[in-house]
Amino acid sequence: MRIEIKLKPENKNLIVPFNYNDEIHNQLLEKIFLAAPDLAKILQTEYKDYFTFSRIMIREREIIPEEGIKVLSDDVSLYISSSLNEVIKSIAEGFVSSPILKIGKATFSMVKIEILREPTISDGTLFSTLSPIVVRTAKFEDNKVKIWDLYPNNEGFQDKLRKIMLTKFSEIYGKLPEDTDFHIDVIKFKPVRIKVGKTYYRGSLMVFRYYGSKEIGKFGYENGFGDKTSYGFGMVKVIDEEEQ
Repeated sequence: MRIEIKLKPENKNLIVPFNYNDEIHNQLLEKIFLAAPDLAKILQTEYKDYFTFSRIMIREREIIPEEGIKVLSDDVSLYISSSLNEVIKSIAEGFVSSPILKIGKATFSMVKIEILREPTISDGTLFSTLSPIVVRTAKFEDNKVKIWDLYPNNEGFQDKLRKIMLTKFSEIYGKLPEDTDFHIDVIKFKPVRIKVGKTYYRGSLMVFRYYGSKEIGKFGYENGFGDKTSYGFGMVKVIDEEEQ
């Protein structure tokens, strides 16, 4: 299930910081706690990616170097998605109970929540990212383990992405999908770097075609592709080519 939350700035010309993923992650858990405390405790203790969310979608904006993004539009959007309907329902109920979302010094209030239509995922579906896809791997250097973020043009990206998705699927459902094979054809990508807590993550905004396992394709749409999706990475949307 996926929802769009419309948020209205409480003041004009608010500035949203460039790095806000951990703030939104923590506040979404707070919303879940308001509606379903037991579910929130599970999400806080199991460290599994039960949901994902988009970047803050600001239609009219101005980039202020060293500060962030000035909001010039009357409202902004936040998309949240999960393969578990109870997670999305709890977030929605939490926003109804407590409609405020704070990002840095900017404060927004919820004005509308809409459930979005589920797209059909088929072979060759064209996806575009709503938040960067992060694919991490471990390498040994000088007898130390170092974490590396892979871009689509790096060797091992596809193989590592497949392993991540199969692991996440089995963590959520307790089994592997019937078809475990898939690959993506990246049409274009843009590398980005986002700070979460004290850690920088390097990910990719991209447009790609998806081929293979329909179960993994649907799971990726609902829970995100790649690592750390519950911190606002890996959300995608389906591009309707018939409308282009």
